[in-house]
Amino acid sequence: MVAIKNQISNRPGHRISGKRQTKRFFRRLQLPLWLANLILFSIMILVVLLYFLIQTDRERQLFYRHSQEHTELLAQVIQLNADNAMAAGEVVKKVAHTFMLNSARFIDYLDAIEPFSSSELSALAQESGLRGISIYNNQQEVSGPRLWEGKIKHNVPKLNENIQFSHNPDLHLFTLTYPRTESQGEIRLGLDARQLEALQNQVGLEQLLITLNNISGISYVHLIPSSKSAATPLTRKITNDKNSTIEVRLPMPNHKTLCTGFKSDSLVAREKDLWRDFTIFALLIGALGGFFSWLLYRYQLSILAQARRAQQRLSKEREDAVLGRAAAAVAHEIRNPLNAIDIGLQRLELEESGLGDEYIALTSAMRNAVGRANSIVGDLRRFAQPLSPQLVNIEIKSLLEEIIALYQTRADSARIEIFLNSSLSPTGNHIRLDPILMGQALDNICKNAIEALPEGGFFKINLKYTKNDCWITFANTGFKLAPNEVKKITEPWFTTKTRGTGLGLALVERIIKAHNGRFEVASPEPGILLQHIFLPYNS
Repeated sequence: MVAIKNQISNRPGHRISGKRQTKRFFRRLQLPLWLANLILFSIMILVVLLYFLIQTDRERQLFYRHSQEHTELLAQVIQLNADNAMAAGEVVKKVAHTFMLNSARFIDYLDAIEPFSSSELSALAQESGLRGISIYNNQQEVSGPRLWEGKIKHNVPKLNENIQFSHNPDLHLFTLTYPRTESQGEIRLGLDARQLEALQNQVGLEQLLITLNNISGISYVHLIPSSKSAATPLTRKITNDKNSTIEVRLPMPNHKTLCTGFKSDSLVAREKDLWRDFTIFALLIGALGGFFSWLLYRYQLSILAQARRAQQRLSKEREDAVLGRAAAAVAHEIRNPLNAIDIGLQRLELEESGLGDEYIALTSAMRNAVGRANSIVGDLRRFAQPLSPQLVNIEIKSLLEEIIALYQTRADSARIEIFLNSSLSPTGNHIRLDPILMGQALDNICKNAIEALPEGGFFKINLKYTKNDCWITFANTGFKLAPNEVKKITEPWFTTKTRGTGLGLALVERIIKAHNGRFEVASPEPGILLQHIFLPYNS
């Protein structure tokens, strides 16, 4: 079964199906260009963030490593100082032992010649720098000064015992017990150890730790006992309200641990600089990403709008072409029968002597109907035929006055007020137009306005010239559609008249566009229709 599946999966058709699925998958992943750009810049910000995090961690690890190296160096210094302190202590004890031993021998020699009194021993101790001298001979004791030994507890040793040397830190005293050689007994000497102890402390570990604690960049250095020695140094970050410290704990011999705290001000400052740079860089990238995404979004919207307008224009042109061909065919096929009917009706009227009044009225009505049908066919032919304006310089105000004069009598009888306002042209009142086509367009607009006012009203025409173009605005009452339906009146075959074709304003729009102009309609309030014609001078 597995072999059969493998054979099926290796077939060419199966591979082609997989490729199709892959293409279909990537086709589903297609994103708008602006969104892809925004995602790209977001990825860049994440990459920069990752880079700065790596840099911050690298700076932290570098600081930790330097701290460990400095701690190891301090450990070596402390260990060397401890060894030196121990050696210095042994030297101090050796010097004190030698000095006191020579002094004891000298006192033994002098006492054998003539025994010392207590006052003499006091003077000799003061002269020799000793704290006190005691001579024991035959259970007799001579001390100078008296009771210099204080709280020292000792037993008089037997003769011929070895020399005893000791240090009492509590009393700051070196003591030497010397068995006499010149006679029986012993000599006990006491030496003040304060100066030697101070000298030893200056080279000791405590003084070194105090000195290290005063070094700039070090928060603290101290030794703590540990139950067992760690195998490797331990580094950690200690943060409080005031500052941040990097602590390194280094194991040392004799179950001691060296704790060193380093001030991390430089590390904190470096991290702040890195995060500041990242913030600035991220904001810059984000701003650029947002700006370019906005530009791409606007560009994409404009491309889509252009494509939509081009599609609408192409659809409109295709519809007009189909409509034009159909209209041309219909007009060609209908006009000839209409002409024949009209000729026959004219002949009947000429020979009306044999017809009654009823048939004469019927013939007249039929001729009127044929005339209307012929007018509709003419509108169809004009709408279907291509427009090729023959441009000449004309004065559009005069053209408007001629058309108004044609409808003035009808307007007066219907109580319609016609107003024509015209501004002065800065470049002259002449404009390059096709007078026949433009006359048809203006005549259709005026005719529709007059027909929309059977009970009277106003019809205003405003002619305005600018430096580069000409605006003609028509305003009339009697508009019966809602303001949101005003765009429909420029569509072919849409009409509100009982016997209208709906091609008048559609033809007007075609004529205006043929002159590189623009035709717009609007209804600012119910019952009012505004029609705007824009004509450039270089049409």
